[in-house]
Amino acid sequence: MRSAPLLFTLILLATSLSGCLGGEPDEDEPCDEQQYWHQVSEASPYPGLGCEGGPIRTLAVTFFVYRDNDNASYISNETSLLAGLELINSVFNPHGINFALGEIINVNRAFPDVEDEQEGETGTVGNSSGGAGGDFGDGVPVSALGTEFEQHYNFSNVNIILITDGWGAYSMYPWHDRTYYATFVRASTFETSYIPSHELGHFTGLYHTHQYHEYTDSDSDLERASSWTDDWVVPNEQCYLTGDFVCGTPYDCYQWCEEDIGCDASDLYQGEKPGQEESEYPDCTLEQHSPSLENLMSRYGDRSVLTDDQGARARYFVQYMLDTERMGNQLVAVGDA
Repeated sequence: MRSAPLLFTLILLATSLSGCLGGEPDEDEPCDEQQYWHQVSEASPYPGLGCEGGPIRTLAVTFFVYRDNDNASYISNETSLLAGLELINSVFNPHGINFALGEIINVNRAFPDVEDEQEGETGTVGNSSGGAGGDFGDGVPVSALGTEFEQHYNFSNVNIILITDGWGAYSMYPWHDRTYYATFVRASTFETSYIPSHELGHFTGLYHTHQYHEYTDSDSDLERASSWTDDWVVPNEQCYLTGDFVCGTPYDCYQWCEEDIGCDASDLYQGEKPGQEESEYPDCTLEQHSPSLENLMSRYGDRSVLTDDQGARARYFVQYMLDTERMGNQLVAVGDA
């Protein structure tokens, strides 16, 4: 692994030297760094929307691996983590974002057992992907992670905490005011599931596709972005102001379609939420509700796809985290240190 930073530096240099040198994107060439990562306008509120590709940013990941609830063995290992990163990168690499193994912190203590937690306590606020949950709901509070987490938390890296079954996966949005921007994912499915990619989607500023399902005409919350960035522009197209604030994802009301549009869509997510009660409403037609069942930021089945708009928004917030210090946190891309 010691040779990895050099390899990623060469990748960055190679991609930076290719492509167009400025102006409008060339249909036959990848865009340069300015176009792909920085250039925004009212017509293109996220960078690189007209690009076929561009320079890759590589972010190092600090993994926290605890021992199992019986304190017998560690819940993950380097082989599993590398396999999981490969799956994550299959989603993010096409959009210029790469995650690399930075360091593994083996925490010599058992991960908190949901069966032992006191009912009624609250966990860290994040964006949960659900699951069995525990007495904390889906959140694991930082106070339960121990001093080793606080001592080894890396303010320049992406920090991923491997959790035991029973807890739910979740992550922090980049604009939250937090000391610890942590992403929690289950160790047991890290190398086989797209849920870690989904949670890193939240880390890079992506909402669920059903985020504002009940407010189809809502104005973008990013219009208030002057409090955390001067770069946001209010886009011309209304589809960048509603839903999940990108134009590439169709309307999605998920499990609230009865209230929102007067029809039942539970057949779309029976595999993830089985045992739904029979609805009094008719099934939604394709004209009424046709969300993407493959989109990474949905809660349907085979969610493994990011649209170009979502990838561009993710680049926008990665660049924001590279440029902006937040409670001591500021990402450093591999090769930029």
